[in-house]
Amino acid sequence: MPINRNTLMRIRIIDNCLQRRQRTWTLEDLREACEKELLEKEGICGISIRTIQRDIELMRSDKLGYNAPIVVKNKKYYTYEDLDYSITKLPLSQKDLNELSSALEIIKHYNGFSNMSGQEDILTRMQDKITCQTDNQKVVFIETNEKLKGLNFLGPLFEAIKKKEALAIEYKSFKAKRESRLYISPYILKEFNNRWFLIGMSTKNIIMTLALDRIITIKKDEKHQYTSNTIFDPETYLGEMVGVTRDLDSKVETVILWVSANQAPYVETKPFHHTQEIEKENEDGSKIFRLRIIINHELERKILGYGPHIKVIEPKHLKQRIANELILAAERYRVD
Repeated sequence: MPINRNTLMRIRIIDNCLQRRQRTWTLEDLREACEKELLEKEGICGISIRTIQRDIELMRSDKLGYNAPIVVKNKKYYTYEDLDYSITKLPLSQKDLNELSSALEIIKHYNGFSNMSGQEDILTRMQDKITCQTDNQKVVFIETNEKLKGLNFLGPLFEAIKKKEALAIEYKSFKAKRESRLYISPYILKEFNNRWFLIGMSTKNIIMTLALDRIITIKKDEKHQYTSNTIFDPETYLGEMVGVTRDLDSKVETVILWVSANQAPYVETKPFHHTQEIEKENEDGSKIFRLRIIINHELERKILGYGPHIKVIEPKHLKQRIANELILAAERYRVD
């Protein structure tokens, strides 16, 4: 099981304490130090003595590569036997280097983020250092489209979101005859189907979703203040749907799908949505799936992609829309 962030934060606090040798440290002292800092920074409280004991055991072990020489004096006080020891002084192991190299390989695929100030240089320097000590054979290939427009805006948008800066964006949707200027407080960057989208709030308090490949220019908005997001929780907002299209007042609905025996294994192993469950397995190998999801354009496209191998059972309005699309498609393929 991966080590979570809170555990790593406690370990760092314990390490800082044990380096301060002008005083002694009991388990309770270490617990209080961890709780004080985590309460201030993360709002976390209720750390137990047993949690601190497990953290110390983890530091002593080789699981994270620390092998920390923590000893107990007078059956009470914890300290480092090596006066110069600190987990921050440990060099990266070969395993660490290999894993970091793999992570960098994945990060570098998202070239649009290279516009973030200083980040490209850091990645390049790290990759140069690491590849000198590891096998640099490429083994991870991620589908990307380097010709996709708008990737150059990823970095500036990411920075604006971090700094909470309002933006003035020149934008031209596929349906518009000419570009328009939009004033927006940016909140979220979302990738879907190899395209990137910005979600934010307009000066009219309307949630907007903008495709990066339709953005023409981005500038800092000098006229309007940044509006913090107090309207929706990003994880819930995105987690209730497939893709990026929804109204703020859209309601989650129950969707029931019949899938043919031929395609059921694919739908089962690559679910439409994280709420997907098998409701029934039929004797012919077909299956019925249930989802709790917001119905949008992206969901309809995914359903249509399975052609005759999928049928909407519920809700009726979605069933009718899919049927209409298939009828229209069949008419277009009709041979005269």
